[in-house]
Amino acid sequence: MSLKTRLLVLIVLLVTVIITVLSAVHLNSLVKNWTDGMTERSELAMQQVIYLVIERIQERLSDTYPVPETIEENKKVWINIVSTDRQLVEIIRKTILATKTIVELSIADEFGEILVSSDPRRIGTRMRPRLSFNDWKEKQVWNRLMEITSGEQDYEVTKRLGLPQQTTPIFTVQLVQSSALLRSFLLPQLYTLAAITAASLALSILFGAFSASLAIGPLDKIGKEIDRITRGDPSPQKDEDDDPLGKTRELAIVQSKLDVLGQRMRGAQEDAAQMRGNIESLMERMEDAVLLFDRYDRVILAGAAVERLLETRERVHGKRMDEVFPPATALGGVVQQAVRLNKAAKDQMVTFERPDRQPSRLLVNVTPLADRSGTLVTLRDAETRRQIASELDVSTRLAAMSRLTGLVAHEIKNPLNSIALGLELLRDKMADEKQGQITVISQEIRRLDRVVKTFLDFTRPVDFTAENVNLATLAKEVASLVTPQAATQKVNVEFIAEPENIVIRADRDLLKQAILNVVMNGIEAMRGGGRLKVRASRQEGTSVLTIQDDGPGIPTENTGKVFQLYFTTKEKGSGIGLAMTFRAVQLHNGTIEFTSEPGKGTTFQLKFPLSPQEA
Repeated sequence: MSLKTRLLVLIVLLVTVIITVLSAVHLNSLVKNWTDGMTERSELAMQQVIYLVIERIQERLSDTYPVPETIEENKKVWINIVSTDRQLVEIIRKTILATKTIVELSIADEFGEILVSSDPRRIGTRMRPRLSFNDWKEKQVWNRLMEITSGEQDYEVTKRLGLPQQTTPIFTVQLVQSSALLRSFLLPQLYTLAAITAASLALSILFGAFSASLAIGPLDKIGKEIDRITRGDPSPQKDEDDDPLGKTRELAIVQSKLDVLGQRMRGAQEDAAQMRGNIESLMERMEDAVLLFDRYDRVILAGAAVERLLETRERVHGKRMDEVFPPATALGGVVQQAVRLNKAAKDQMVTFERPDRQPSRLLVNVTPLADRSGTLVTLRDAETRRQIASELDVSTRLAAMSRLTGLVAHEIKNPLNSIALGLELLRDKMADEKQGQITVISQEIRRLDRVVKTFLDFTRPVDFTAENVNLATLAKEVASLVTPQAATQKVNVEFIAEPENIVIRADRDLLKQAILNVVMNGIEAMRGGGRLKVRASRQEGTSVLTIQDDGPGIPTENTGKVFQLYFTTKEKGSGIGLAMTFRAVQLHNGTIEFTSEPGKGTTFQLKFPLSPQEA
């Protein structure tokens, strides 16, 4: 119910109560006055009848009858006079006609037999007792009105007449008043009172509606001002004398305070919007999946990484916590327990199972905010973290080994040159039968020199020249280059590009050599033949080159050594190819990772950022 309606109802109720009380007081006064008037008229009519009866008895007694000597004689004379006096009957009828509420007037003897009556049919019958009018007027006003308006009821006023010496009366005078006549006399006044009451109520409703509109008008304007402030709309331009809330000083003060409040709210909203934008921007850049829940456990913010682990942010936003993290799952159990206990959970390892993907391991962090105002949930891919740590470890080892081998190579190369020169001089002086041993020593020195040169090549700074390179075209060139050699080992090379134009910033020769090293390793691993798949594609804003072979796979104990310098499982391998590939990929701001299953082959993935024009 609106304030205007409530105010209108309150005014109408107040006026109704006042009118009802005044009407009740007026009705009580009206009925009392009317009852008193009826009583006076009844008493007056009764006195007139008694006076006429006594007067007629005295007149007739002095003119016609001798003076009675005893009481019994008096009684007989009086009864005879009353019962035979026709002038008395006429006087009684005139008395009834003069009063509008008396329906019957009778005179009975001491035994109750009617001698004279305004109704001739009643003469000779016994007087019938009725409700006393005096008792009726002693009742409550409401009861009197109910009796008059609800039924036909007659009321009597009686008076006894006799001699002073006699204990029992000679006559009983009965005056009968009908409720029908009383009702006809009273109802018009009640109708008038009801009409006045109804008119007063109607006027009160109109007055209440007008008063409510007059009182609520400024409040409506205040409500509109508050709505404007809530929406963040600026204050409208107005003249100095313009007061949108009315011409009262109090409402003008309210207007000024609302303007100040509106300015503060807009400032707070702008600050909140800026802060929210900064938080969303920060969450967009985070690799971790971040979800912020409010005090009612509904998602209000979700980072970009949520789409990679869970589902699109549009579908997550607004969901309840138990919908995003069902309690029946391992992930949901960790989150729900932390929220229920209001205790933070840090780096909890959980296996996250999804119907359309392989199970993954996540690091879960749950942080309940102060005063239970919300919950922050952070999900981190544990496999990616482990992979990054492994790559950092390999990079550190390669850097350390590069420094060591570079130093050793420089220290060894100069003595090797001196030994080779001395050996040639010695060859000229030796006899022919000793030349074979000299040749063996020379070959070993040359082999050692090649190893030292390899050390120097790996440790020498790379001259990196970046240009736009189509990764798909470059990979296709490598596939075409190795196809003849692969055919000799019964290896079928397949190339797929989706799409065919994948442009990255790269050093073409360096990247080509890195790809060639991985491809050749795959071909050499399939000694009994097989199929080598080379596929270039785009995934989530990056370029991906996938090289998959059907070889025996990499033993589990060797997976951590693949990119280590000089580690090899081939008889004539140098152990430097994949290490150089790893370094080349890092120089291109890329990543290299592999998966291998013994007996089913190995898959390498090289990921590079797209060219800025392609991203």
